Formats: sequence, structure tokens, C-alpha cells
Amino acid sequence: MIDAIYDPLVREDLSEVTDTAPALKASLAEQWTVSDDGLVYRFTLRSGVKFHDGTDLDASAVQANFARIMDKASDAYDERAAGNMTFLTRWIEKTTAVDAVTFEIKLKEPFAGLLRLLSDRRSGIISPASIAAHKGDGVGLNPVGTGPFTLKAFEQGQQLELKRNDAYWGGAAGVGSLIFRPVTDPTAMAIAMQTGQVDIIPSASSQQIAQLSVDPSLQIQYPEPANQYFVRLNTKAQYTDNKLFRQALNYAVNRDNLAALLNGQVTPLGGPVPSGNELPGNSGTSYTYDPVKAKELLAQAGFSTGVTIKLLAPNSGPGFGQASEIITLLQQDLGEVGINLEPQFLEFATLVSTEGPGYKDDVQGSFNGWTTGADSAYWLERMFAGDQQPPRGVNRGWYSNPAADQVFAQARGESDETKRLDLYRQAAERLADDSPWIFLYQDRLPRVLSARVSGISPARSVFIDYPRIQVK
Repeated sequence: MIDAIYDPLVREDLSEVTDTAPALKASLAEQWTVSDDGLVYRFTLRSGVKFHDGTDLDASAVQANFARIMDKASDAYDERAAGNMTFLTRWIEKTTAVDAVTFEIKLKEPFAGLLRLLSDRRSGIISPASIAAHKGDGVGLNPVGTGPFTLKAFEQGQQLELKRNDAYWGGAAGVGSLIFRPVTDPTAMAIAMQTGQVDIIPSASSQQIAQLSVDPSLQIQYPEPANQYFVRLNTKAQYTDNKLFRQALNYAVNRDNLAALLNGQVTPLGGPVPSGNELPGNSGTSYTYDPVKAKELLAQAGFSTGVTIKLLAPNSGPGFGQASEIITLLQQDLGEVGINLEPQFLEFATLVSTEGPGYKDDVQGSFNGWTTGADSAYWLERMFAGDQQPPRGVNRGWYSNPAADQVFAQARGESDETKRLDLYRQAAERLADDSPWIFLYQDRLPRVLSARVSGISPARSVFIDYPRIQVK
């Protein structure tokens, strides 16, 4: 929904289907340059663009957005927003409105992944008048951007209606309105799709796909954006602090059975790089099901049968509707090689808050997934770098590999795209060998469309190019 209301400086090109992450294209910034030392990014803004409230888009408006997340002395500063944007702002030394149409970002060190981070929807540019008028949740409840749609009506928990922004700088959208409705019952949602009450299910469950794929009036798309579901391992805990033990866990898992359980909605993924990431192909070791190899590694590591590991797991939440069945399969696979898996099921929000500060020593890890930013090669650093351990980041399993960190540092500042991706590939190979996660699968994130809907390509993204939608 944010993507329909706001524009970032740069965005993904969702008109093309690619093997890797979508290419980046101009959005509010029509062009940009990078200094020879890789430290200064200078953006030229589009002229004549207005926010939905009539405010002009200029460099001072963009500067107000960065003050909101970086400048504690600014009236616009929002602590929660700032905390949510550290993945971007940690690299930035300062930002400057050079003149009305020129905005500049100066980095602390060269970071070639900046542009893709700026395409993140959390980097959408908000009207400075809205920032000044509203604080905290008020900004979200009164959304004002430059996007192809504006807010028409909002009924909490019931419906959100957007209307077309006829003055949109990119050209008026093909449909007059977008209506978003939350439907918690998956069967009711499928019925609503079949009866024409709903035109799009943007992320359908495996059960819905099975029910709806036989309906000729509907179309199924598999965008397969970069994401990964995994068991993050606690590299400080007993057993999982041992590299051979972690490798054994990866060989013990039958990922094809997981894919079958989820009706082909997921793709087995035996390594750290998902499809749709910037890295082409499958980089690094890809683990396959080999229980004999798993037992050999356990013996080599000096572990006899009867080892018990404890994992946290969600009992609900987005993407985890069949978490209990997945855990049951993992229990069976690990049991075959002599490892007893004891799960502790938690409500999803509780799981996130429990693992957020990093695992305690009495648990060997947790079952979870990740989508945001997984299209970037830099995502590997966010997940696995030693300096991304809590509270600075989301490396909650306390994994540390100084050799990989050194490669990350080289890749981060490499301006040559081929060399940069090759460095990240080297890091991925180290990560696969170290096995800080049990790599499980990638959700294909299918969407269901009415046959009368067109203009949506299955680009590798969770987002839809809203201006291009057409309805017959």
C-alpha cells in the first residue's frame, strides 16, 4: 500500500522479468552521479513534481525526510522511524540540499549498495508539510506522498481505499481506485476471488493455490522474489557452536519433502543466496539431502546419538501457517541421524521479541524467514557480519567469521559491479561452508489475478507496478 502512495528516489523496474533482482530505474531522482572516491552521491530531482497536498518536491523536502531519521536536533526527528532506517543511515555521514533540484548524500565510507537500499519502500519520500503537521503514528494515518494514488478513505481493520492521482508525474494510473481489504480466513478469501469480489490476492497460500489454480477465470503468477526461510543457529550454544555439527544438520534435512508439504509453493534452497538476489546463479555450496554424510560429520565431530537441541518456532504469522508440520518433518529428518529436536512454539510477535536481543545459551536457534532487502547482495552482510550482532543488527545467532567480514568490507566499497558481485560470491561460499543457518527453502510467493486484470508482470519482487494495472 505504501508503494502506491509514496515514491522513493530510485525504484525497481517491475516491467521486466529477470533472473536476478530487478534493475533500478529513476523515480523522484531523474539522474545521479557518484564521485570518483565513491563517497558522494548527487541526485538531480524531477522538476514540476508535487506532493498530494500541493507541496512542491524539491531538495529541501528530501532533506526533511532525512532529518526525520538522522537529525536528533530537528523538530522532524522521529526515534522509531530512525531506528527502522539504520540499515540505510549507518552508512551516511551527512545529507545536503545543494540547491532546489540537487540533493547530496555523503557516505562515511564507499558503499556500492546504497542505491538499492534507497529503493526500499521505507525510503519513500513524505511531504515535509505532513512531517511538520503530524508526529509518530499521525504520519502513517495521514499519508501524503507523490505516488500514483492518494488516500480516499480508511476504516481501521476493514478497508483502505485509494483514489487515482490524476496529476501523477509518471502519468495517470490505468485504474481509478485501489481497495485493500484484510481477509483473515484463507478459504473465505479464495471464495471471494472465485466470485469476483476480489481481483488480486497478492500473496496466496498453498491451499489457496490448490483451490484456485483449476479455475480458468483466474491466473496464477510466481514472481519468486528473493527471500529465505531457515533455522538460524546459535553459534554460541552447545553443539551448534561446532561447524561440523551445523553442516550435519544441513545434510540431514530433506528439502524436497518440505517443498512437497507446501504443495510446490516453495523451492528447496540449500545455501545462503536466494534466487532473485543480485548475485546471479546459486552462489556457494548448496546442501542436498544426505543423511549418511550427516552421520559421518557427527561422528567426525565426536557426537554420539541422543543429542538434543532446542529451537524456537512460530505457531502462526505471515508465511508460517504450516510451521508445525514443517517442524514435524525437521524432527523426523534429524531423528534419523540421532538428533532429538525439541521445539518451543511461540506467537510470531513473541518469537521476534524473544530472539531480537540475540539467543540465550539455552536454545540452539529458531525457525524463521526473511524477505526485506534479500534482493541485495549486501543482505548477506546484514544477516551474517560480525558487527551486525545485537543490538546493532539482526545477526541473532552470534555468528562471526573475520575472513568473511574482510570480504564484505572489500565488496562494500567496490564500484566495479562485476568485481563487487564476485567478492560477495566469495563471502557466500564461506558462509555456506560455515553453515550458520540450516538453509531450508524459498517461498515462490504466488499471487492470484482475475483474468480481467492485466499489466502486472511476475518480476522478482513482492511489489506490484500499480500505475500499469489495467482492468477489462
